[in-house]
Amino acid sequence: MKNVIILDLDGVLITTPTWKADEMDFDGYSVFNKKCVENFNKLTEDLECELWLSSTRRMNKTLQEFREIFINRNIKTEIKGFLPNGDYQISRRKEIEAFLSHEPINNFLILDDDSSLHNLEEKYKKYWVQTSLLVGFNSEKLKQAQEIIKTLWKD
Repeated sequence: MKNVIILDLDGVLITTPTWKADEMDFDGYSVFNKKCVENFNKLTEDLECELWLSSTRRMNKTLQEFREIFINRNIKTEIKGFLPNGDYQISRRKEIEAFLSHEPINNFLILDDDSSLHNLEEKYKKYWVQTSLLVGFNSEKLKQAQEIIKTLWKD
């Protein structure tokens, strides 16, 4: 059994408004919000967990490319993999529910701004930290995530 964080990028670590083009970092990929990255690193600092990427951005880069992007942005936790069945036709909610029902997962946390997750099954929904596009994973969302881990995760 394992601990898993399911991570979206836009609205979590990338907070560029949809009406603006992404600012590019030195490696040619989108700039991440530094404060959101700091908060994410605080969350995962002493946490033994796997990081699974749910972002639709996973369809345009390989796992190794994302690992390098995360290193370049000082994210301490390596990405384990992508949620399977990445397809624009399948809702994020369905992707997450399918992943959680087929993987041997003990504890999980979902960091995502996707409003379709309001329709998650109740047994999954309580593990969701809903961020917002322009704010991302701020200190308030960090506290919420830490509270979920403290109260809902089992040893």
